[in-house]
Amino acid sequence: MRKPRFTQLRRRSIQRQITTLGLALTALVLAGFAVGMVLHEAANRRQSLEASMTTEAEIIGRNSSAAVTFANDEEANEILASLAASRDVQQARIFLPDGRTLGRYTADRAGTECHALRPAGGQAWDLRWCGAALHRPILLHGKVVGTVAMEVSLASTYRALASTIVVSLALAALAFGLSIPLWRRVAARVAEPLKRLVELTERVSHEQDFRLRATASGSREVDLLANGFNQMMSQLQQRDERLNHELHQRRQAEVRLNDLAYFDPVTGLHNRHYFLECIDAAVDRAAREQGRCALIYIDLDGFKQVNDTLGHDRGDELLKEVGRRLTDTLRRSDGVCRLGGDEFAVIIDDDIHIAQVEAVAAKLVEVLAAPYRLSDQRGAQVSASIGACLYPDDADDRDSMMRHADSAMYRAKERGKNRYWLYHAGGSEPPSRRQQLEQALDGAHDRGELHLVYQPQVLMASAHDVDGNAPVVFGFEALLRWRHPTLGLISPVEFIPLAEATGVIEPIGEWVLQEASARLVQWRKIHPRLQMSVNLSARQLASDEAIDRLIGMLASSGLPSGAVELELTESLLVDRTELMLGRLGRLRSAGFGLAIDDFGTGYSSLAYLDSFPITTLKIDRAFVRSLTGAARGDAIARAIVAIGAAIGADVIAEGIETAAQAHALHQLGCRRGQGYLYAAPLGEGGAFELLRALPVDTEVPA
Repeated sequence: MRKPRFTQLRRRSIQRQITTLGLALTALVLAGFAVGMVLHEAANRRQSLEASMTTEAEIIGRNSSAAVTFANDEEANEILASLAASRDVQQARIFLPDGRTLGRYTADRAGTECHALRPAGGQAWDLRWCGAALHRPILLHGKVVGTVAMEVSLASTYRALASTIVVSLALAALAFGLSIPLWRRVAARVAEPLKRLVELTERVSHEQDFRLRATASGSREVDLLANGFNQMMSQLQQRDERLNHELHQRRQAEVRLNDLAYFDPVTGLHNRHYFLECIDAAVDRAAREQGRCALIYIDLDGFKQVNDTLGHDRGDELLKEVGRRLTDTLRRSDGVCRLGGDEFAVIIDDDIHIAQVEAVAAKLVEVLAAPYRLSDQRGAQVSASIGACLYPDDADDRDSMMRHADSAMYRAKERGKNRYWLYHAGGSEPPSRRQQLEQALDGAHDRGELHLVYQPQVLMASAHDVDGNAPVVFGFEALLRWRHPTLGLISPVEFIPLAEATGVIEPIGEWVLQEASARLVQWRKIHPRLQMSVNLSARQLASDEAIDRLIGMLASSGLPSGAVELELTESLLVDRTELMLGRLGRLRSAGFGLAIDDFGTGYSSLAYLDSFPITTLKIDRAFVRSLTGAARGDAIARAIVAIGAAIGADVIAEGIETAAQAHALHQLGCRRGQGYLYAAPLGEGGAFELLRALPVDTEVPA
């Protein structure tokens, strides 16, 4: 076993650590002080703003009570016009008890309204980032005769807060700069005696002269350390003669411990020594009980590139994550071992059948191909080539089982990696269904076996629409279908993951976009504002060249911005790197809309959702099904609608099958949907006939 070269390690000095820690503590205290000042100023400004608005509203209320009583709108407008003297007032309203507006005021400099002023019962205070609004009743002899509402801009408040922030940061920066030389002097004074002791230790190590002694100086702790060092040197000098004998005994002990070691130091999995014992035991048990056992070899594809580009530390971290995924996916009784490098093995020691082995191997391919997030927030991508062999069906003993599993693994690599292969004795057994589909999928597009169907997307803008009558179509979602001449119609749930794993999803996905865009160009001659949604694979975002091709196809189609929307899986939001954000930004700038498909079922973080240029959220059909039967389903759908409103994105519900679901969605604020309540996915001809028969929305932006 090769020992690590500890002499190559470089640690930070204690002087630098003390300086860094002191400066970090200073920065933390100063940051807390600055934040406290800003928060205190913000609280004061908020109280002052609310008090001033309340005072102005009371004055307006007292002055306008007579005008409200006699419904004199001219006098009400004159009273409100006095607000022009206040620079921050953006708009104001006086409402009668029946909700009618008696008087209104809008500042000449007012921009976009932050609040929609409406009649409100009682006093209400609403503070937003763009402004503050206050509703206050107008009283006459203790009776409410109307309501005054006003909105105030926060511009002056923000300027005051900005000044506070600048002053706080300037003071903090000045204090931090003054602390730097102070901490350096403190660190140097503490570290200097230790530095001399370290130099003496290095001299002893280099010269092997155990007669050297340290001179006590500095603090009490350093003196104790120097005395202890001198005592240690005396003992070493006495024991130097016995060192060779003890070293020989220690080497023998290390050999014995190495023989007893069963665990890999990097991943914590069992090592090759344990693997050989375990596979022997599994084969012996299967032979004795006339049962079966399986061996699965796993070799990582692309691991060397990770090691070369990110370094061995990140490579070890990735290996640990691979080990964790393997143990999380498999059962406790399955033996998971690291054989060395990027090779792993799984021993399934029970009466297993070939279909079960295939299911396990397929699951491992899927799990290990998912993106990896390392500790420095850099992403890594590897896949796995897996070979499996079943004893005694395809092997006579342990050695042949290992050879055959290894051969199957290399067969998987030869067929393009990121897949598994089952060894069959003589190669006479028919391939599994997954292997049949993999072979058939390669070239399915060229043979004309793939086609698109289109499911309408409708506006649920009124109670008439949500009852399922006369839906207003604003677009279609293009869905991929595969009809094999012998295997028949194959579910997308079955072949899409295969296309992802084998890489053929990229040319297929580009064909889908091109075909859907061509249909949209034709149909927009009838309905110029029609839209089209197309599913996008994560592999199509893996390179800038793929992004260029997508943008080029949209440009060549001549379709305007917003006509084509790309639906992304929610798992893409895990990758928050600048590279991925840049690629999504390019697609958005080119004119594509971007939707998150099945929102709420994946990995998105609300803290980072706003950083993605998303235009649409799609409510998963699972939440739609639970709408009418569980309060939890209503809460989730309501939350998604609220999130969409917060980030300025449209919300579409999928899988609407009943009028009750449509009505519930409409009540929650969702105005767009698709599902069998309105229409099943249609062929090209059926979609065209639907466009001719049903009304199409004319207000959806092109």
